[in-house]
Parts: sequence; structure tokens; C-alpha cells
Amino acid sequence: MTDLGTISTIISNVKTATDIAKLVKDSSSSLKEAEVKLKMADLISALADIKIELSDMQVLQRDKDQKIFELEEQLSKKEKTTYDGKMYWIEDDKTPFCAVCYENDTKFIHLTHVRASEWGSENWYCKICKNKYYV
Repeated sequence: MTDLGTISTIISNVKTATDIAKLVKDSSSSLKEAEVKLKMADLISALADIKIELSDMQVLQRDKDQKIFELEEQLSKKEKTTYDGKMYWIEDDKTPFCAVCYENDTKFIHLTHVRASEWGSENWYCKICKNKYYV
């Protein structure tokens, strides 16, 4: 949500620009050319301030939209995650994830399948934290 100060500044700048535009429009022919140029400069300045504020608001909104998207993705992934007592699995993914990496850093790191050994028929290895999982 955009803060109220930014919105108030934008509204104030729009009001200033509108007032200046009305003044220039309603000015009589007796108004000196220099005054008209000064008022036009004020109008351009007020409009530039509005443009900058709106641009800042767009950036903030885009950043917030991106953060919301990332959080929704994390939530969706978390809802599809199960733990079998050794490793984490995500629905429709045949490769498990390292429990240590997930529980320490909340990172989903796929395990690497290694050949069978005397400790189990299925062995998995994490390339990041070097943990081994024997099934």
C-alpha cells in the first residue's frame, strides 16, 4: 500500500498545477508576458514533480507485486511438500530434497541419486551440504 504522504504530495501537486493552468487561462491581456512565462515554468515544475511521484509509486507497486508473487509461489510449493522422516518431497517431483538445506535455509535443493551400497538400496547425496541419505 502506498503511504499517505506520497498520495498527499501528488494531490497537492495536481492542485497546484490545476490552479496555475486556470490562472494562465483566465489571465487578462494586461498580464505581462514575463508573468505568464513564470507561471508556465511553475506549471511545468509542478507537473514534473507529479510525474516523479507517480513513477516512484509505480516502482513501489511493481516491487510489492513481485514480492506477493514470490510469497504465493513459496506458499504453493510449501503446500505441496511432504516429509517422509528423512527427506522432503514435492508433489509430482520424483527427486527428493535435502532436509538439512530446507530446514536450515528454507532452500529446496534436489538430492543426487547414487548407486546402491551395503547401507541401502537407494542412496541420495546433497551437493550443497554434503549430507548422505540411505533408504
